Amino acid sequence: MKKIAYLLTIVAALALPAKGWSQHHPSGRPPVAAPAPKHAHHHHQPAPHHAQPQLPPCATPEQMGMVMQTLRKQLSDDKKLEIANLCVTIGYFCTEDLARIASVFSFDDKRLDFLRYAYAYCTDKEHYPLLKNCFTFSSNYDELMRYIYPGVGR
Repeated sequence: MKKIAYLLTIVAALALPAKGWSQHHPSGRPPVAAPAPKHAHHHHQPAPHHAQPQLPPCATPEQMGMVMQTLRKQLSDDKKLEIANLCVTIGYFCTEDLARIASVFSFDDKRLDFLRYAYAYCTDKEHYPLLKNCFTFSSNYDELMRYIYPGVGR
């Protein structure tokens, strides 16, 4: 029962305005609109600007505070990993947020497991290579990079 209470607390803390999308999209995030079709403009008028929805860049300080507090209460890395993985599936987290979350794990193997899983949900994947300092051993960072960029550097 305690496990369910923790998970419900996290879900409530990470409730996002777009949470209704979770039924329609596996990531729980709203889909990004397709670019507007280009129309021929015979009068040399600029095409109208169609704003595309953007993912929020990072979790709010309140959301990160709740996540970190909940993770620090856990005694085992396995429990931390379970909760951290749930968090990234229901919230918006950038690389910086994920590095903070990874810091609660005692061992590199769980950091690696978490960061592999979290990659699919990261809002700024282009910054993922900056996670090198999350690991005690560079071999774990190398493994993460091989996971993200398969076939590169082999």
